[in-house]
Amino acid sequence: MVVERRQHTACVGQTITLPCRPHVEKDVDWNYWATATSSHYRVYSNGLIYRRFNESISRGRFAVVKSVDGDYDLVISNVSTSDAGRYTCVEDMGSGAEHVAELNVTGKLYLLD
Repeated sequence: MVVERRQHTACVGQTITLPCRPHVEKDVDWNYWATATSSHYRVYSNGLIYRRFNESISRGRFAVVKSVDGDYDLVISNVSTSDAGRYTCVEDMGSGAEHVAELNVTGKLYLLD
């Protein structure tokens, strides 16, 4: 059951935080469906970023930050166009309510004099 759906936009090279505020006090799973390839990746589960995802896709740019309030925010550093897609945070270790974040990535932001 989807309880929340949000749109996010980031420029290439930025850092973005995709929030997840679960309603239950249990660990969450983060998943990612890539827009460009329609591929599905498991990003985070049982308190860890998946090693295969980290080595092949994120290269250390993804982190999950757990707050004292129980939030599990996904932080993506140095955003690239390949990061565009649908991210889901699923409560109760993957069996509960689903929070959806759609990430759109735009080209580099240039400042003109």
